Amino acid sequence: MTALLTPPHSTTPAPVAPPPAVQPPPRPFRWTLERYRDLDQIHFFDDQRTMLLDGEIYVMPNPKPPHSTALGLVDLWARVAFATGHWVRVQMPFDIRPDSEPNPDVAVVVGSVRDYATADPTTAELVVEVADSSLFTDTTTKAEKYATAKVPDYWVIDLENRQLIVFRDPAPLPAALGANAYRQRTTHGPADTVAPLTVPAAVVRVADLLP
Repeated sequence: MTALLTPPHSTTPAPVAPPPAVQPPPRPFRWTLERYRDLDQIHFFDDQRTMLLDGEIYVMPNPKPPHSTALGLVDLWARVAFATGHWVRVQMPFDIRPDSEPNPDVAVVVGSVRDYATADPTTAELVVEVADSSLFTDTTTKAEKYATAKVPDYWVIDLENRQLIVFRDPAPLPAALGANAYRQRTTHGPADTVAPLTVPAAVVRVADLLP
């Protein structure tokens, strides 16, 4: 009788199926300044006030009377303080590439209105923001953006606490972050006086900028 021969046990491992592909998580779309302005050209926002900050588009609420009053007071003071060789821009575009256009409440820039006929400013002698509900953003993200734009003097009028916060001395953060930050931050009450760095004679009392 012929014996049945059992084939030797194979030492070759069975093929292992590859793991299923992992679906990447959703990520936000970051707008560049150029694409954001393209939307404006086609009137995408209609009559809404918007700003671009770190690639995100924000719709701005209509200002309340205290905000409008403080903005007007800053505008009146700045036009006298910077009467020569400067242009005071109110809620106009401010170019911080590649992904921000914060539209500051007031930006005092060197030169005259015709100097910016073909391009928006990329820095300023003084930037002022009037903050009510926007205080956190104005003192964090916007402060970092204006420091990166090398604005030497950045003021935030804090309406709720009736004070003025002054940021100065922009300096680079670690190289990997690609940004700047202000090294000096001071807070001033209504009875205090301040003056812009570039026009030290233009002293103003904080109360005169508050509604």
